[in-house]
Amino acid sequence: MLTFENLIIHKMNTKEIARTTLFAHIPENEIEKILTDIQVNESAFPKGTIMAMQDEPCNRLILLLSGSVKAEMMDPSGKIVKVEDIEAPNPLAPLFLFGKESRFPVQVTTRENVTALIIPKTSVLKILRMNEQLLQNFLDISAFYASALTKKLHLMSFRTIRQKIIIYLLNLPEKGSGSVDLDRTQHALAEYFGVSRPALARELRNMQDDGLIEIEKKRVKFVNKNKLIQLVRF
Repeated sequence: MLTFENLIIHKMNTKEIARTTLFAHIPENEIEKILTDIQVNESAFPKGTIMAMQDEPCNRLILLLSGSVKAEMMDPSGKIVKVEDIEAPNPLAPLFLFGKESRFPVQVTTRENVTALIIPKTSVLKILRMNEQLLQNFLDISAFYASALTKKLHLMSFRTIRQKIIIYLLNLPEKGSGSVDLDRTQHALAEYFGVSRPALARELRNMQDDGLIEIEKKRVKFVNKNKLIQLVRF
């Protein structure tokens, strides 16, 4: 659990802050002026620190400046399911900051030493009123995460590993040769699907044997794309 004993406050680095999507297209001198008018801290979190607990009130915006975290969710049976890894310079749970019952949907734990900008909800509201570019950035971030969440829910609506693989592949940018490049390792992909790595590797081999795809390192070629589409139609 995050405590003041394992949290280190240090001087804000506007160069790192300017790299975040929230402060994109805003000059560093203007960022400094904005941050001096609100309550905000740049803080360091050692590896293994829980930055947010699942279901705790989401009363602050956390912007990762360096390092990465893992987001995990506990299901009703008590099983811990990894949702995703989040790398700097991204925000944590921006969609859940506002609302009457705004709570963190996942537990967030640092995978390595992390620095982050912590902005209380009231301060977020203040800076969004102050700066139109900040407001636009926040709306763009929210739209991006809403789209990503929709894709994740769509993916999880499929029951079989094969269907999950197909819908994931079909959503990747297609190359001119009728192929796609995997943007995750097989280990990361297995975690994303909520399955074991051996089960994923076995299904990929089965799909090759069935003449659906061909795999060469991270490149996947569609051998029978029409058949793939049929397999994920409801």
